[in-house]
Amino acid sequence: MHRLNGAANVALAALKVSIGLACGSPALVAHGVENAADLLSNALAWLGQRVAMRPPDEDHHFGHGNAEALTAVGIGVIILVGGVGVVFGAATGRMTSGEPGGPAALALGAAALSAVVCEALARYDERAARDLASPILRALARDKRSDALTSLVVIAGVVASHLGLPFADPLVAGGVGLWICVMGARSISEGLDVLMDRVPDVALREELREIAGAVQGVESVGAVHVHPLGTVSRVDMEVSVAGGLTVAEGHAIAHEVEDSITRTNMRIVQVVVHVDPA
Repeated sequence: MHRLNGAANVALAALKVSIGLACGSPALVAHGVENAADLLSNALAWLGQRVAMRPPDEDHHFGHGNAEALTAVGIGVIILVGGVGVVFGAATGRMTSGEPGGPAALALGAAALSAVVCEALARYDERAARDLASPILRALARDKRSDALTSLVVIAGVVASHLGLPFADPLVAGGVGLWICVMGARSISEGLDVLMDRVPDVALREELREIAGAVQGVESVGAVHVHPLGTVSRVDMEVSVAGGLTVAEGHAIAHEVEDSITRTNMRIVQVVVHVDPA
């Protein structure tokens, strides 16, 4: 899966940058830079996933899951810097080595091919995401669909430029660059959210309360804390049980709460239940 996306990004980046420079199309060059950034991002994501899959050890008691978040921040910085460079190049005209008004057919063909390939990859990733229930593949599918839509915008810019609107193509290039910046900032924000223990799903705690409260023997549910660990989470919660129960009975209820939560939500891999007398 990652190899297919990587190979497509290499081919599309080389094709669009070379044709964009030859045709004097900064918009096409900008889109090629976006594909190159995607390639680097995929490589870093693969590396981050490899580290995140390492089990807990003496120095990392909760595993290495946050390596994915740290990688996301690094990827976001790279993408953001690339987007700023594209905007600067479009504004100063330094992204163009050919003469504007060059062979438009080549630029249009490259952008159209990019739209078709990216949409095909998006659908392929979507099918795989459904089969594997993978949030990472869903993200890749959204990224590829975004590339396909951006290709259509590039086509519009090239057409406008060759219809006698010389500022259209650099404007589109600037727009693509700004879009790259937004994607980079979003990646940084999402990575920092995990590292700062932010839980974006505000309804998750109430969902966990309901699951725990439905377990036989639980009188009430107290504090619930969710601790993100990369793409998965750990949960600490307090439940109250009847004061007359034995320690063994209280522990049995706690284990049932833990099992109920992990069975219901596959992204929660560890639950620690503190039992209090009601």
